[in-house]
Amino acid sequence: MGAPQGLWVLCLPWLCLRLLPGAAFNLDAASSLLKDGDKGSLFGVAVALHRQLSPEPAGWLLVGAPQALALPGQGANRTGGLFACPLTPELSDCWRVPIDEGVDLQRESKENQWLGVSVKSQGAGGKIVTCAHLYEARHRVQQPLETRDVIGRCFVLSQDLRVRDELDGGEWKFCQGRPQGHDRFGSCQQGLAAAFSPDQHYILFGAPGTYNWKGTLRVELLNQSSLDLLRYDDGPYEAGGEKDQDPSLIPVPANSYLGFSVDSGAGLTRRRELSFVTGAPRANHTGAVVILRRDSANRLVPEAVLPGPQLSSAFGHALAVLDLNSDGWMDLVVGAPHFFERKEEIGGAVYVYINPGGHWDLATPLRLNGTCGSMFGIALSTAGDLNHDGFEDLAVGAPFDGAGKVYIYHGSSLGIVVKPAQVLDGEGVGVTAFGYSLSGGLDVDGNLYPDLLVGSLSDSVVLYRARPVVHVSRNVSLLPPNIDLEQSNCQHQEGVCVDVQACFSYTASPASYSPRLVLEYVFDADTERRRLGHPPRISFLGRQPSDPEHQFSDTLELPGQRARACTTATFQLQDNIRDKLRPIAVTLAYGIQGTEDTRQRRGAALPPLSPVLSPQQPSSHRTEVHFLKQGCGDDKVCQSNLQLHFQFCARLGDAEFLPLPRGDDGTAIFSMSDQKDVALEIHVTNLPSDPAEPQRDGDDAHEALLTVTFPPELPYSALRPYDGRAPWDKPVLCLANQNGSQVECELGNPLKRGAQVRFFLILSTLGITLQTTDLAVELALSTISEQPGLEPVLARARVVIELPLSVTGVAVPPRLFFGGVVRGESAMRRESQVGSAVRFEVTLVLLPPHFERWE
Repeated sequence: MGAPQGLWVLCLPWLCLRLLPGAAFNLDAASSLLKDGDKGSLFGVAVALHRQLSPEPAGWLLVGAPQALALPGQGANRTGGLFACPLTPELSDCWRVPIDEGVDLQRESKENQWLGVSVKSQGAGGKIVTCAHLYEARHRVQQPLETRDVIGRCFVLSQDLRVRDELDGGEWKFCQGRPQGHDRFGSCQQGLAAAFSPDQHYILFGAPGTYNWKGTLRVELLNQSSLDLLRYDDGPYEAGGEKDQDPSLIPVPANSYLGFSVDSGAGLTRRRELSFVTGAPRANHTGAVVILRRDSANRLVPEAVLPGPQLSSAFGHALAVLDLNSDGWMDLVVGAPHFFERKEEIGGAVYVYINPGGHWDLATPLRLNGTCGSMFGIALSTAGDLNHDGFEDLAVGAPFDGAGKVYIYHGSSLGIVVKPAQVLDGEGVGVTAFGYSLSGGLDVDGNLYPDLLVGSLSDSVVLYRARPVVHVSRNVSLLPPNIDLEQSNCQHQEGVCVDVQACFSYTASPASYSPRLVLEYVFDADTERRRLGHPPRISFLGRQPSDPEHQFSDTLELPGQRARACTTATFQLQDNIRDKLRPIAVTLAYGIQGTEDTRQRRGAALPPLSPVLSPQQPSSHRTEVHFLKQGCGDDKVCQSNLQLHFQFCARLGDAEFLPLPRGDDGTAIFSMSDQKDVALEIHVTNLPSDPAEPQRDGDDAHEALLTVTFPPELPYSALRPYDGRAPWDKPVLCLANQNGSQVECELGNPLKRGAQVRFFLILSTLGITLQTTDLAVELALSTISEQPGLEPVLARARVVIELPLSVTGVAVPPRLFFGGVVRGESAMRRESQVGSAVRFEVTLVLLPPHFERWE
C-alpha cells in the first residue's frame, strides 16, 4: 500500500488541545481501534500483529482467547481459540480461525487446553504460531492404567490464516511419545511461550513443565518439508539435548519454569550469530534469564546466565531482544513484575541490559520502576522504530496500574530514554487490566510506521496506530532589522512598522510520504513584558477579529515534502512607548491538528492518520527586533554612568533653600524650630567616568528612575525644581504613593549622555517628635541600560532640638553693705557670722513663635 495522501493542518499547541483528545506522541490514542471478544473467554491474553500479503493484502489483529467455548466437534466445554480481527471500526467483527476442529477422545482431551495462550507472527507475509500449553495426551482411556500427560501443542499457520500441513507442519508437539511423568515430559506444557527467530528459519517453543518443572527450550527448523530436511542438517535443538534429554545440562534447578518466555537475536554474544534467550522466573526463587547457543550435538548450551535481583520478583517472566542504541549489538530487556519495594512504593520492574559487546558478565542493568501493585513488566514488546529516528523503541505493560497502562520508551544512542515518551491508559478506552499482552514492531495499516496492539484480561484488545512524524523547518526574518523611532515607514499611515516574514518546509520518513500540509501559525509579540503585567508595545495590522492586538494568526499551505512557502505579517509600534531599549521579541508557534472527530464510526473506512510534529524539534521560534541606539556607542550596548549626589537643605521660602550644617562625621544636622518643611536636594548626572575614555560608559540611560523611600517621621510633601537650572537640566516627574512613604521620579527616557538633572524633594517634618534623633531616606537609582553596581544609598540627618529662650536675673536685696571686724574662715563659729543673706531670682521665658504641638 502506498503512503496515504491527504490534507493535514498544523496549529498552535495551546489552541488545538480541544482537537487532540489524548494527545501525546505518535501512537494515536484518539483514533484507537477497540475489539471485543466473548465475555469470560480471556480474549486478549495473547495478541499479535499480522500482515497478509497474498492472495490479497490485509492487516490482521490476532488474538488468543484461551477460555473460549469449544467448537461443536471438539468434545469439550472450553478449549480456547485463535481469533482474527480486521482493521475496521467495528467492535465485534472478530472471527474464529478454523483450526483444531475435531477430537479423538481415545487419544486426547481438549478441555481447558488453553488454545491461544501464545500467539506470534513472523511479520508481513510470514507464518503464525499459536499454542495450547495444557493440551492433554491420553493413553489407555477408561482402562486401569490410563495416563494423561499435559504435553501441550502448537499450530503453525500460513500467512492467510490457514493450516497447510505440507507447508507449515500443521500441529507441533515435540513432547509426545517421550518418557512420561512430571520428572520427564509428562507435564511438558509446550507452547506457554513461542516465537520465531528473526532470520525466519527457526521456531522456538518454551516448555516450562519438563524435568520436574525445571523447563526447557526447543528450537526447530521452521520449514519441515522433506526437501528441507534433506537439504539442511539443522536441528532440532533443545536445552538438555534433543537426543540426550539430560536435565543436568540445563543450568537452573527444578521448579525454575525455564521456557516461560522465549526470544532470540543475532548479535547477543557474537555479531551476526544467532543466540536464543529464555526466562526462568522461579529459578533460585528470584528468577533468571539464560542465553543459549547451538552446538554440534543438537544441544542448546548456556553462554550466560543473568540472575534475578530479588526474591520472588519473577525476573524473566517477560523478555524482549532489541537494539536500543543501534550499535549492532542486540540488547536485552527483562521483566520482573513481582518486584517490590515498600518504602519506595515500587510494584514491578524492568531491567534494561545494554549489550557490552557480548560480554554479559560486564553488563550492568538499568532498572525502570512501576507503581505499587501495577505488575509493571508483565508484558514486554519491541515497538519497532516508532518515530523513525533510527533507534528501536520498547513497550512495557502494567495491567494493574489503575485500569492498566502501557509505557512507551524510546531508544537512543545512549541506550533507553528513561522518561516515557508516551503512556497509554486503559481508562481512556474503557478497558481494565489493560496491557497484559503486547505486540508491536509491525506496520498493519500501510503507512510505513509500526503499530501497537494491546491486550487485556477484560476480553478486549486495542490497536494504536502510529502517526507519521514530520520535521518542520522554519526561518523567521524581520524587516527592517532595527527600529528607528525617528523614521516613519508604515504604508498608508504614519508610524513605525516592522514586517515579520516566516518561511516553512517539512521533511518526513519515508520520502514517499508527501501530503499537502496546511500550517496554522501564530505570531505573538512582547510575551515576556505581558507576563510581567506590562502592556504590549506593538499592534499587528490586518489581524483576525478574534486575535488580540499582540497576535497575528493565519494559515499557509505546503504542497509537499521540501516545498517552501512564506508568509508575512506587519506590526506597528504604539505611540509614546517607554521601553525603547529592550528588543521586541516575536514568537512564532505552530503544531499539528487532526480532524475534530477522530473517533471512527462503525461501517466507515479507516482513514489515514494525520501526521505529528517531531518532539525532537521545538514547536516555536523566537526572534527579536532591536531599537536603533544612537546614544549607545559603536557596540550598540548602552552602558550608562548614573551618579547620584544629594544633601539636606532648610527650606527658607517657596524656592529658597539653604544646605543644613554638617557635624564632624559629615552627617547633616537638622535643628528643629518652628520650620515645618525640610528639603532633599537631588543631583543626578550621566557623564563618562573617565573623560580620557568617554566611550567606556556614560551612554544614554534608558528608563532612568529614582525611587526614594522615606521614614514615617519625614514623608514626601512636594517637588520643586532647581531655580538655578542649567541648560542641561530636564523637567522631572515624581509620583508618590498614598501615604507619601515612597516616590518614583522619572529622570528621563533616555537620560542622554552628558545630561544632568537637579531638583528638590520637599519633606514634611510634622511627624518628628522629641524622641526622634535621626532620619534616614533610601535612594535607589535604576535604568534598563547596562550599569552594574547600582545599589541603594541612605541619606542620613541627625535631629537636634533648639528652643528660643530669654534668661533674666535679680538679687534681693539689690544692694548690700559690708563692715565690722574682719574674720577669717577658721575663726567663724556660727552661720550668722558669714554675713547677710542674698537671694537671686532667675526668670526663663520661651520666646514666640514656639512649638505649640509639644505644649
